[in-house]
Formats: sequence, C-alpha cells, structure tokens
Amino acid sequence: METVSKARFKEVYFQYARPNDGWTKEYWEANLEPERVPPMRWSVELPPTPAHERMFIVSDFEVREHRLFFMTEEAEETHFGR
Repeated sequence: METVSKARFKEVYFQYARPNDGWTKEYWEANLEPERVPPMRWSVELPPTPAHERMFIVSDFEVREHRLFFMTEEAEETHFGR
C-alpha cells in the first residue's frame, strides 16, 4: 500500500471506477471529496493482475486514512461469503 496525494487517489478512483458497483462521481463527491479535520491520509494499492478487478475503499477514521485496493472476484466471494 502506497501513501499518495488526494489527487492521485482521485485519479486511480476514476480510472478504475465501475458505476454499476457504486463507484460514481456522486459517491466521490459525497464521501471522499469533503475535507476532514484533521485531514485523512490517502493510500492506494494498484491491482497486481488483471483478475484483480474488484475495487474497494476502506475509510478508517481511527487512523485517519482512506485505503483503495483491489481483489479478485473469487477473493471477494470468499471474504464476504457471497
């Protein structure tokens, strides 16, 4: 996981966002655009393979960090028990 600027996080978000999965401009504007006080860190882990196509964001307010990462569909199903 790499700590990045908010601008880089936003760039990755919109590069990989799939609106059918809920990753929309509206989601960004409502949940990630507003600045928090104290500010949040921004971390990204790019997909290691093309199979890692499921984007996730964890907003951890205890440690003041947004984390964006990717999983395979199989890993998502295993993790979330779908």
